[in-house]
Amino acid sequence: MKYDETEIKVRFNEVDSWGMVWHGHYIAWFEVGRMALLKKFHLLPQDFSQMGYIAPVVDLKCFFKEPARMEEEILIRTSILKPTKAALTFRFQILRKKDGKLLASGEETQVLLTLDGRMLYIIPQDLRERLQPLFNYLEEPDSAA
Repeated sequence: MKYDETEIKVRFNEVDSWGMVWHGHYIAWFEVGRMALLKKFHLLPQDFSQMGYIAPVVDLKCFFKEPARMEEEILIRTSILKPTKAALTFRFQILRKKDGKLLASGEETQVLLTLDGRMLYIIPQDLRERLQPLFNYLEEPDSAA
């Protein structure tokens, strides 16, 4: 699966007393990557709301491999799984830019609800049409073609 990439630099306020990034910032970086990807397709939270939907997070995982440190440039790689139900599952990788070392990875699932909180079981056609360019962007080209 392809991914979208966002670059940031570790800031002073993101490190702990040992000069390592505090674990909670990795989750914030996942959100930076997710929002950068969704912005490209005009699918920010306000866009969902205008269509009559919300997408709260129901599951979040983060696996730590190695700490990032102050002033390091990092890459946030974001991808999305093609949904089989009315939920969006994003996958993330946090890498050190200079050597490509995987620092953390994770996954976030959001369910799709109507504005009044009713759960959806399938993605409505209007939303599916809005999401399709995003899925196309991150789809691997068919190697048999």
